Amino acid sequence: MLPAPCPEVVRLAKVLLLNPPHPEGKGFTREGRCTQEAGVWATQWPPVTLATAAAFLERDGHRLKVIDCPATGFSNVALDGLVKRFQPDFAFWGTATPTLNADLDLGRSIKAAAPHVITGVFGTHVTALPESALSRPWIDMVIRREPEQTIREICLDRNRRWGEISGLSFRNGNTHGIRHTPDMAFLEPNAIPAPAWRHLDLSPYRLPLRGTPFLIVAPIRGCPYACSFCTAPLYYGRRLRKRPVAKVIDEIADNMSRFNVRDVFIWADTFTADRAYVKAFSCEILNRGLRISWTCNSRVDTVDREMLWLMKTAGLWMISFGLESGNPHVLQQAGKGISVDQSRRAVVMAHELGIRTSGHFVLGLPGETERAMRQTLCLALDLPLDIAQFYAAAPFPGTRLYDLASKEGWIRKDGLFAQDHAGMDLPGLPGHRVEEFRRYAYKRFYGRPGALLRLLTLTKPSAVHHMIRNMPRFLGWVR
Repeated sequence: MLPAPCPEVVRLAKVLLLNPPHPEGKGFTREGRCTQEAGVWATQWPPVTLATAAAFLERDGHRLKVIDCPATGFSNVALDGLVKRFQPDFAFWGTATPTLNADLDLGRSIKAAAPHVITGVFGTHVTALPESALSRPWIDMVIRREPEQTIREICLDRNRRWGEISGLSFRNGNTHGIRHTPDMAFLEPNAIPAPAWRHLDLSPYRLPLRGTPFLIVAPIRGCPYACSFCTAPLYYGRRLRKRPVAKVIDEIADNMSRFNVRDVFIWADTFTADRAYVKAFSCEILNRGLRISWTCNSRVDTVDREMLWLMKTAGLWMISFGLESGNPHVLQQAGKGISVDQSRRAVVMAHELGIRTSGHFVLGLPGETERAMRQTLCLALDLPLDIAQFYAAAPFPGTRLYDLASKEGWIRKDGLFAQDHAGMDLPGLPGHRVEEFRRYAYKRFYGRPGALLRLLTLTKPSAVHHMIRNMPRFLGWVR
């Protein structure tokens, strides 16, 4: 139960929460460390941050509009019309490094349609570099790190006493400089509410390949690992914050009843980081007799056969592993903390138990060479993976990789950071070569008859046509 706000303080506000349109009209997810086009698995992830913020705001009595523009095809023109009609007091939206300029420039049109609106943006990039957003006069504030509690306090304070609210960066009107308040304390597990999905149109969200409706459930926040390329700790911190298992399963049961959803994506930076928690989660599903199908992500050094068997018994059908590289030196340089042998054992073990496996690989990390990229591809081809995704290393602001790439002068002149574009020219390995090898890796992996057959067995008959139509982008053959 969320704490009730003080009735003397609260004044009803109209609040607009947005996942902005993609500048090219594509599907696009902006969710913590996940900032990417919907084309890789031909899907769009439900915006759990927006829905969680909505849970806080509706409890405080505010009037809400929550729009996932890429999911619903909501264009900039349609958004202008909505803003003119709604006339929000506050507008908050997520941003992403690959679409940053368009995300920030959205504030200009929002201010034009509702001149009195207070605008705020959040996301990992603006958390690391708030000045990049506040250089635009139509952005009033940057909300750093996880944004829900800060958004709530902003909407409770209608007198603009922003200096008293933690987690904010804003222009100081007296000195024309930028003021940064102290970081907001991360939400404690008991204080994290179930997302208020009822404020969103849920019809666009379909599970990759299967085509069935699904929702995100986020039982854990925080990641204790030190991967140099990942922005996860910037958004949710390093401490594992585990929501009570009973509350999480209550949320799943409610989603099943209210939205008729049987497929669940467990959203956590590393769901299997705490074995005891995962076992309790799985046992609670079994004890309640919930017939659900779910997926999660994992590290190869956090699973064992007993835990995987229990997870499968409770409905797990696919697990995604961050394998990153087949070269030990690259793994070490990236601070991944795993070995190639551990990757082999984990994937084979899950496969033997009948769990579908997805492997994620990053090409172009420091220490990468032509030989190392070939080792990574050989590992992907050798493992019993149902899905492989090959990313280009992106030096996202707020990561150790960004600091290193900036210091060494590796960042490419085009300044584009995205997981389908190599943002660095490493010594002896230019970015264009990483992109070429990435396309080659997709062709080699999915060009095998067995790989395509496994892909088809994952796909429900109703979704086969959609998969074939999207196959070129799925395989990375086109950008």
